[in-house]
Amino acid sequence: MNSGREWQIIMQPGMTVPGNKRRGQGPEGTVNSLQLTPTCRGSENRKPETGNRRHGTQAEKLPSLQQPFEDFDRATVRLQKTFADLEGKFENINRELDRKNIELQETLAEKERISSYLQNILESLTTGVVVMDMEGKTTMMNQCAEVFTGFSREDTMGVSANLLFENKISSDPEGRFDLKHFDSGLGEKIKLKERILEIFGSSVKARNGEETGKVIVLRDITRLEKLEEMVKRTEKLAVMGETAANIAHEIRNPLGSIELFASLLIKDLKDKKNRDRASHIVSSVRDMDNKISNLLLFARDRKPPMKKVNVHNALKEVIAFSEQIIQKENILLTINYEDAGPIIVGNAEMLKQVFLNLMLNAMQSMSEGGNLYVETRISGGNDKKKNFYNSNIEISFMDTGCGVPTENIKKIFDPFFTTKGTGAGLGLAIVHNIVDIHGGSIDVENNKSGGATFNITFPVISQVDRPKAIN
Repeated sequence: MNSGREWQIIMQPGMTVPGNKRRGQGPEGTVNSLQLTPTCRGSENRKPETGNRRHGTQAEKLPSLQQPFEDFDRATVRLQKTFADLEGKFENINRELDRKNIELQETLAEKERISSYLQNILESLTTGVVVMDMEGKTTMMNQCAEVFTGFSREDTMGVSANLLFENKISSDPEGRFDLKHFDSGLGEKIKLKERILEIFGSSVKARNGEETGKVIVLRDITRLEKLEEMVKRTEKLAVMGETAANIAHEIRNPLGSIELFASLLIKDLKDKKNRDRASHIVSSVRDMDNKISNLLLFARDRKPPMKKVNVHNALKEVIAFSEQIIQKENILLTINYEDAGPIIVGNAEMLKQVFLNLMLNAMQSMSEGGNLYVETRISGGNDKKKNFYNSNIEISFMDTGCGVPTENIKKIFDPFFTTKGTGAGLGLAIVHNIVDIHGGSIDVENNKSGGATFNITFPVISQVDRPKAIN
């Protein structure tokens, strides 16, 4: 290969060239040194060697490596600078990522807090909430809805929402009931598990306005319905009472004359048979007068003198008075008193009349004997701390008799309504009137095991120590 260079051998003292013995040198051709020196062709200082041919007259120059190294150094500097810049940028990006991570964690924590807060609000509502998708399947419900429907959310997720109301009694005479139609804001009343519920519905929409499901709101209006019935009953009783009072006065005057003349006949008649007939007239007139008195008691807008009354004491007096009758009718009486003795503002004699009428009514429904339970309890307020603000005393009379026919429950407190063969049907009407005068309420319901329960409620103003229990 022609590289443009020739190699010159320079012998140094002490070196030996194999196969080259000369005079004056060591036995094996030792020389002092050996150097291989490249020489350029055409060099003026190169000594010509015998037998070697020179190629060209100008020596080739050795290529310089300095420039590539300088370029490499400059590229290295630029690379180091670029790397330093990238390192700084990465550091800024890492700091930004750390900041964003902290913000994200704070955002997630805030969303979790808001979600938990909204969930607590949802669970604290006294109205039931059921959410369903476009297919009508339940996706969410709160605790109140579980109580109203009797289904747990675990059992209803992904199930048709209509199944929650399969045991309903609808107010629609045709029995139509479809949750998908509850969009107008008008509620529908249904009866479900001894509760009267009002159901409202509305659409759940996304931000773009597209409907994604429906939310159903259940409101328990049982107590409201009872209050409305009481208002209607009171209005009807007021009208009937005014009419009855006018009729009673018109009848009472001629009855007084009849009784007077019949009494005179008894004195003048000598025949015993005729005197007995006149006595029967007097007795019938007095019986009629007694019924008219009861009618006037119901009809008259009485404002009796009111004072503080211990409900338990009034109840104990009535029970003591009725004890012999109860035992004679083969009825077992059980009484459970509230711990505290509630004090109300009322008339003790009128309250005793209420308790006596309800006990007699219960005994009449158990002609062959049975059980009568009387219970008092405090509702509302904070009775544990003996603070009776906004609290009520509830007195329940529960019997195991024949109960009240469903169709008669709303009419049982109407005057002159009775299911018995005898009687004027004024007893429960008078009871309702007295309870209303005391600012209380009364209702009746049939027991699942048979019989009926009358519940009376009066507002409480204070309490005393618990009275001795009577069994």
